Amino acid sequence: MSELVDSYLAQYQDRLETRACLIESGAIQNCYDLLQIHLDAGHWLLVSDANTWAAAGAQSAAMLDAAGQSWERYDIPMPAEGDPVCSDALIAEFEQAFVDAGAAGAIALGSGTINDVVKMGAHRQNRAMAVIATAPSMNGYNSGIAAILSEGVKTTQSCTAPRVVVADLEVLAQAPTRMIASGLGDLLSKPVSNSDWRLSARLKGTPHSVEAMEIIEHGARALDGVAERLTSRDIDAIRGLTESLILSGIAMAVAGSSSPASGGEHLISHYIDMTAYAFDQPHDLHGCQVGVGTLSTALFYEKLQALDPATIDIEERVAALPAWEDYERVLRERFGPLFEPVVKHARPGYPSAAELRGRLTQLVEEWDIILEEVGETLRSQESLQADLRAAQGPRRYAELDVARERARRAIVHSKDIRNRYTILHLAWELGLINQWADEVLSELYE
Repeated sequence: MSELVDSYLAQYQDRLETRACLIESGAIQNCYDLLQIHLDAGHWLLVSDANTWAAAGAQSAAMLDAAGQSWERYDIPMPAEGDPVCSDALIAEFEQAFVDAGAAGAIALGSGTINDVVKMGAHRQNRAMAVIATAPSMNGYNSGIAAILSEGVKTTQSCTAPRVVVADLEVLAQAPTRMIASGLGDLLSKPVSNSDWRLSARLKGTPHSVEAMEIIEHGARALDGVAERLTSRDIDAIRGLTESLILSGIAMAVAGSSSPASGGEHLISHYIDMTAYAFDQPHDLHGCQVGVGTLSTALFYEKLQALDPATIDIEERVAALPAWEDYERVLRERFGPLFEPVVKHARPGYPSAAELRGRLTQLVEEWDIILEEVGETLRSQESLQADLRAAQGPRRYAELDVARERARRAIVHSKDIRNRYTILHLAWELGLINQWADEVLSELYE
């Protein structure tokens, strides 16, 4: 059990759909009472793929059989190469299976993709679901959003969070090393994504939650001393990582958005994903990509902190702002077959000349205040690299098998795939994104 997680579940029960999180060794064999309380009675679907069934299928099936629970197995279809991807088509297939089975509830046996497929499918069928985690690889277990490849673009869509999260530490400790490192990479983004969140709140007036920030900070403390013990599969380190992942999901639910846990670094990862699927290019685990993206945006912040605000020529920047119609043509050339779904996100966030002038004026006038605010949560890219190195996580784009020019495009172009203000957007508005991207890649490519 986790007293900290349980305390937040109780404190924010009016805002959270997740009712219980069981984080302990042997959690699978001890979880049926919670499942019975929080899932509807009747026939349940146990949803897995070949990998997650091998990791925890026998234990999960034995737990349900011992309780006399009616259930059947549904396997997420495996592609010819690689792993399944949460897409509109995969969700639709699962929904049909849900209906055909006459199921009252579902249990996702897995991590990112399987959890997202079941979350969204159960949400659309107005059914409760639970998740039995198989790897501490990402922070979306108990979030109320699903990452879905929709029309070729990696989107986040609202859904119902799992009623119960079961995290058996013995199972999680046996996950592949890179999946464990992926979970750490996802969490290491939080100091930088929180800076993006504050930057957006200050310069665009978007909502910001002190409560969610407190939860994120508690999650960060749960990671103290964890990174260097992950490769030895230390159970206490796996516990700290898992608690921090769950707390991140709670923070997103309390904030009502993914902003506490997702900034420019996630846009970089999403760009890599969407170009991988659209153009048959390599990609890596979400958290591994986020980790390298975090090093990139952390370097962007270091460059912002070193900038002299007196060098910002506001009128020059306003004069250089392309008319939307001209920029739309640029987007069409950049994104090709992905243009139509991308432009729907890019257009709402594109500034008018008046908006840009006002934002840059505020930036210059409130320079010290803004840098102090965004700096409160920031960590240096050197300290972030040290944690990734200790966990054997990737720290360079080449380690993600992402070619240098594609990595540059991910940094420079990803701001347009989501209407969320980040350090990437500010760098573009300052006319510095190309220069900073090249400087980042000189450090973070190989």
